[in-house]
Amino acid sequence: MKHKILVTGASGAFGSLTCVQLVENGHQVVGTMRSLKGKNESIAQELQSKGVELLEMDVTNEESVNSAVKSAIETMGGLDTVFNNAGIGANGILECFTANDIQKMFDVNVFGVQRLMRAVLPHLRQQGKGTIIHTSSCIGRITTPFLASYSASKYALESLAEGYRAELSGFGGTGRFSNGFYGWNDYSKRHRTPKPIW
Repeated sequence: MKHKILVTGASGAFGSLTCVQLVENGHQVVGTMRSLKGKNESIAQELQSKGVELLEMDVTNEESVNSAVKSAIETMGGLDTVFNNAGIGANGILECFTANDIQKMFDVNVFGVQRLMRAVLPHLRQQGKGTIIHTSSCIGRITTPFLASYSASKYALESLAEGYRAELSGFGGTGRFSNGFYGWNDYSKRHRTPKPIW
């Protein structure tokens, strides 16, 4: 069955490989990235050549998120699945990170997800079904030295997603986490039907 899928963070390794694999499996895919120009231009052209529709979306900007979600739904004629994949990471001695450094990471990894959820959920709720996938990390459950700031953002993401699972129970949808330490080039072999979360 063909699905209409929105993938954020399509310029990164997980996002780009996922977009390509999904298109190859016959799904309709809209990928997003902050800009289709500059450092993203070559990956954008590659994705478009393989059949991925692309839109600009800055997950740190609510207007950008709302506009891109609206355009994605119009482009695909609907929306079945949302892959919350946009994210940034950093490593280093925790003491060296300023509060602003950590805030920038949370703005993408946590608040960016919240902005996207608020934009897509009215549509998914109205149609009574949908799937939401989040890219998390094993260090969203276990903190390691020199990755603590990134880990903190993934802990927060996991908590946010668990909250949504509880609050949206009964609306008819599925969801899952994707912990990103494996090759997404064989995504289709690893993907299992998500278990219902609401």
